[in-house]
Amino acid sequence: MNSDHDIHGVHDTQGVHDTHGVHANRAIDAETAERAVEILESPQGTYSSLAETDSAIAPLEHVLSATPDGPLRTIILSNLGLIRMARFQLTSARTDLDSAIACLREALASREPYGSHPALSATIPNLISALHTRAEFTGEWDDLDEAIAWGREAVVRLPPELPQRAAALASLSSALRIRYERSQYAGDLTEAIDLGRQAAADLPPDHPRLGPALSNLGSALMASGLVEEAVLTYERALDRFRAAEDRGGTARTLNNLAGALTQAERYKEAFAVYEQALEEFHALGDSRGEDRVTHNLAVARERKRELIRRLARKQAQARAQLRREAEAGPVAGPEAAIGPWPEHGA
Repeated sequence: MNSDHDIHGVHDTQGVHDTHGVHANRAIDAETAERAVEILESPQGTYSSLAETDSAIAPLEHVLSATPDGPLRTIILSNLGLIRMARFQLTSARTDLDSAIACLREALASREPYGSHPALSATIPNLISALHTRAEFTGEWDDLDEAIAWGREAVVRLPPELPQRAAALASLSSALRIRYERSQYAGDLTEAIDLGRQAAADLPPDHPRLGPALSNLGSALMASGLVEEAVLTYERALDRFRAAEDRGGTARTLNNLAGALTQAERYKEAFAVYEQALEEFHALGDSRGEDRVTHNLAVARERKRELIRRLARKQAQARAQLRREAEAGPVAGPEAAIGPWPEHGA
């Protein structure tokens, strides 16, 4: 599944010392335990095939079934939620999305306080993004309201120094922007921009949520009419996606940047960026993305042609006005209107 809403999980390896419990569990065979630990202790990468996601899901689910409540179970559930989301991106299957949300919700059902365990605090922005995604996918907008509620709670409860709090701000900003698009309530858009700016400022430069956070902020700025700031923000997002070698994020951001340049009537730049977006989507084998960019490029070219026609009409009107004034002759001045000043003594 590809959309302008990026799904980038927040993965945290700060709690990997808890994974020693996998090897200690006698109900888990050594090979499965080794594979599960490898997955849990590795930063979440990009899954490009169902074979990759399924080879990660199977050992984690086996280990989960033999793991009691506690930090290790929270880590496993959080990772399973992310991998299920990655599988959903490949399949667009509602069952994968529902399974991801169920895993993330169960992880957050832990009785540990917010921020007491990295996996728990990392799960919050992931659940917000998953609920947001399901709302857009199904049209069941109660999910979006729930995502916003989770976001507001996270902002209050997560310690300010945690990057997971900034990630939650970014996810909350995205959800508020989408709700604004539905309701047109200006307060949601204003809050989305404020939170997006704060998230972009607070996230570490190499954080996986920074690119999506900047991209979402650019969209919010566009909705607010702040086009030039949106262009700069999309350019920052593009730099981040490229640095992370995220071609999907790069392709979508190129499309959004070209749209902002079109809105700013910077057509030459817009056309060049649209061509880059087409190349990226083609390299990804994403025909729907190519079709979307091709349509947007055609619209941009028509807008430029309309601008040229509008300018030509104005020029023609100006020339016609000049001809009418020339044909009418000199305009009579005040003296002609009131007659000559009488001579003294007349």
